[in-house]
Order: sequence, then C-alpha cells, then structure tokens
Amino acid sequence: MDRSGHSRWTAISAAALVAAVAVSFQPAPAAARVVVGFGFGVAPAPWYYAPPPVVYAPPPAYYVAPPVVYAPPPQPSYVSQPQANWYYCDNPRGYYPYVASCSGPWREVAPQPQGPGSHP
Repeated sequence: MDRSGHSRWTAISAAALVAAVAVSFQPAPAAARVVVGFGFGVAPAPWYYAPPPVVYAPPPAYYVAPPVVYAPPPQPSYVSQPQANWYYCDNPRGYYPYVASCSGPWREVAPQPQGPGSHP
C-alpha cells in the first residue's frame, strides 16, 4: 500500500469510531429496554436440605433432702458414786484426816455420818 491508501484507512477508521461513539450516547427507545428473566418461585426439593439437629434437654435434676431423724433427748443417768471408806486408828484414837499418823495399822470402816470424835 502506498502512503495515500494508509491515510485513507486511517480516516475511515476514525470516522467509524466517531460514529460509534455518537450513536452510543443517544438515548435508546423504550422498547429496546425489555429484560427477559427465567426463574422459579419454588424452593429446592426438601431432600436437598439436611435435617435439623436433634437436641435433647438433659433430665431435670431433683434434690432429695436427707430424711430428718428426731432422736429423743438422752435420759440423765444417775450413777451413785462409790462411797469412800473411812480410816480409823486405834492409837491415837481417831479418823483420818483428823489423825495425821497412826502407830499401828489403819482400819478401813464404812462411812458414818457422826462427828469426828466418834469411833466404831
């Protein structure tokens, strides 16, 4: 191609580009804006979904109070104290502790509620 042919193609390309841009900025008629869609108003089949999780509540907790035991109060026990024996001395005559020492053996006698000067 010669130089003049190249210029001609350049001029035709530029004119086509200007025409395309000019046409694209013109408003289109309303009939040209029709949108066609395809869809369903139904959810997918039930087998598609997983079943809901099964959650069981734990059994209720019951508090059982221990049985109440009533014990009768303890009966007072009367324990008689063993009576202590008295000790009597023949020489000098008297009972312990009124006589501090005895020259002979001490005699063990049953307690008597009499005064200190009495003897068995």
